[in-house]
Amino acid sequence: MEKYTGRQIAIFSDVHALLEPLVAILEDIKRRGITEIYSLGDDIGLGPNPREVLYLLEEYGVKSIRGNGEDYSLLGVEPFSTYVRGRKIENIKWTRAQLTPEQVSKLMANKHSYDLVVGGEIIGLCHFANDVRIDFRGRDTYSFQRSINNNYKNPLKQFEYTNSPEQLEKIHSRISDLPEDRGFVSANNEPLFGGKKADFYDEIIQGHVHFKLLTENERMKIRTIRAAAMAFGEDEPVDFASYIIIKEKVKGYDVEEVLVQFDREKMMSSIEDTDLPFKDKITKFVSKKK
Repeated sequence: MEKYTGRQIAIFSDVHALLEPLVAILEDIKRRGITEIYSLGDDIGLGPNPREVLYLLEEYGVKSIRGNGEDYSLLGVEPFSTYVRGRKIENIKWTRAQLTPEQVSKLMANKHSYDLVVGGEIIGLCHFANDVRIDFRGRDTYSFQRSINNNYKNPLKQFEYTNSPEQLEKIHSRISDLPEDRGFVSANNEPLFGGKKADFYDEIIQGHVHFKLLTENERMKIRTIRAAAMAFGEDEPVDFASYIIIKEKVKGYDVEEVLVQFDREKMMSSIEDTDLPFKDKITKFVSKKK
């Protein structure tokens, strides 16, 4: 058995401006003495405490990836117009209004992906391994879910489009026609994974869809982690927040999911007591009803 090096990395995703589960996660991480911490994005959006969540992430030195929740506030809703409609736009405007200018500037500096080398293996961290800035419908959440329902076997199949010649041609064509399209401009200026294909990695770790799933073939793994405080399975307790710890070995690493109990009633009160628009959406996500 390979020896552990002592390096541990904590990763969570999709906090969605819910302060109470984030407090529980970060306190547990601190108790374990882990200082290398990543968020896979959607730190803000939908929930009632975006400003407080960002302050707490900064306090704990968390490196955050920009998810679509952040890009709604930074790029506007136009790149996501096929998905963001109606009352959700009011929620996005409310979220942006809660942020300080300094917080907006720091969000702008966050990257859309990170590369890690752990135990000699290459891990890509992202919000979702399709670039939601430019393709929120065709190869995103819903196609991923459909592929799973259709006996999804190949972890690369869903993500072969990312940084493919077809995608690059689409980006450049769109910018030529509509140079003000901030989603395509952002993807062109900072491509996901620095322009590398998904199969460059030994493992990709992503969030975005809120449920957990591990798929692999002989070459690589795609690990999807559960949203921090949203449970989507009969065996997943809703009163516990979720994150993972990567434990580095001399060669390779192990991954452990950690469940941490948090004050769910306080979280629900925080949602109900705010003037947050479209609060029924986040309430549905954190509901005990399956």
